[in-house]
Amino acid sequence: MTVIPLDFRSEADQKAVREQLDRILKSGPFQQSRRRQRFLEYIVTETLAGRSDRLKGYNIALEVFERPESFDPIVDPVVRVEAARLREKLREYYEVDGQSDPVRIELPKGTYTPRIELRQAEPTRHLNGKPVALMNERPSLAVLPFVNMSATHDNDYLADGFADTLITELAKVSGMFVVSRQSSFAYRHSKLALPEIATALRVRYLIEGSVCAEKGRMRVSTNLIDTASDHSLWAERYERDIPDIFAVQDEVCRSIVRALHIKLTPSETVRIGQQGTRNSEAHNELLRGLERYWLYTREACAEAQDHFSRAVNLDPDYATAHAWLARSLVFQSSMNWLPDFRSAVEASIKHARRACALDDQLPLAHSILGWALQELEIGEEAIFEARRACALDPNSAEAKLYLACILAAAGYGEEALRNIETALRLQPFPSSCYYDVLGCCHFALADYERAIAAFRRGMEINPSFVPCHYQLAITYGVCGRIDEAQAEAALVKADWPNISMDYFLDPPLAAIWRRGKRVAGLA
Repeated sequence: MTVIPLDFRSEADQKAVREQLDRILKSGPFQQSRRRQRFLEYIVTETLAGRSDRLKGYNIALEVFERPESFDPIVDPVVRVEAARLREKLREYYEVDGQSDPVRIELPKGTYTPRIELRQAEPTRHLNGKPVALMNERPSLAVLPFVNMSATHDNDYLADGFADTLITELAKVSGMFVVSRQSSFAYRHSKLALPEIATALRVRYLIEGSVCAEKGRMRVSTNLIDTASDHSLWAERYERDIPDIFAVQDEVCRSIVRALHIKLTPSETVRIGQQGTRNSEAHNELLRGLERYWLYTREACAEAQDHFSRAVNLDPDYATAHAWLARSLVFQSSMNWLPDFRSAVEASIKHARRACALDDQLPLAHSILGWALQELEIGEEAIFEARRACALDPNSAEAKLYLACILAAAGYGEEALRNIETALRLQPFPSSCYYDVLGCCHFALADYERAIAAFRRGMEINPSFVPCHYQLAITYGVCGRIDEAQAEAALVKADWPNISMDYFLDPPLAAIWRRGKRVAGLA
């Protein structure tokens, strides 16, 4: 990439920058915040006019944020806080929408003067007449739901489980980006063309396939498609005994890695295809449990817990089964679906610790351990485990989600907000839970209007997701909106009649939270 300085005295350069500014202001990261738009527009306009020396915190506070002349930046940190958010949103824009934009606008730390540059890509290198990808370009792919071609729907779980396993295994490869299950499975019955799905998921490659299981035998067809050319890069058909499913999954993963010319690290070479068990019955119970868990209903999650328990009993050394059993327990506890909250969370911690002991490289195990520890108000260890999960899988939206949830509870609002915003970028189709955590991050920063907007967005996605109603009622209470707080609280009590759940571990935040609960009538 060649960086070319711009001459702001040049009419052509000024026009290029203003056109770029207009593109950014109309993008997703900026559309919903007039204040953020005004901030960026002000600092760019002043820079183009040669007045960058005026870009001081005091002037910005008065001109952009309409603070009085008595403004004191020590007392009111609005400019510093908004500058951090602006910096993050610019980075988000250039990571997604603005990847190929020639004009780049950044806000370096320690200054309010933007850095504006023209960047040109290096000429594409060719080998034997074919373009060669640059070293820093990582293949991005999504695994679409596999089609169950069996005579009965009873084997749907096998098709879903095969795709689930491919997502988990390919996500272990640092040289590629793999979209989460939640986003790719949103296209189960889509009539969109494959290139359109790839564009929506922000990936280049798609994996599709089918599974047919009959009389103890299984036929698997898999196809890796480059949507840029709409050509198949690799395809294969397998027919094996069902207990040989592990070998098929291993072969498919390694074939995809080879087709994309990805070099595995020594540890990845060992871990790819390592399912954690060779007990096909235990793996089958895990897949049946996953099928039920993803429905997110009270009855289905109880059934999922039973399947995960059977998987653990069949193979006590199956780390993934322990991790999912831990997840089902803490999720049901957080939804107030189990009679003994503490016992269930303690059991979750036990199984999560067992999963970590069996496979310390399993990100899910560390994420769930962190979540369960936070539920019992063991904050420091919870943060450590959540950070460990993110280090093991930096592309995991769920790992970022759990870390944000734990950091917000501990009072680290800004870092929590950065992580949940990253999680939302990684998850094109987030569930209500993501917006619930986003709302809690804004609450931790005392940005109650944004918290309310986030909780409402979560309720739009799933009106029956009670945690969003619960947090919204409390936030209304903190804001003194008594009627709205009590109306939301009434909806909460209909599902959670004996709710007394707390969230924040940070004492000042916990006190504000409890005040909101009292006003809403939830204390």
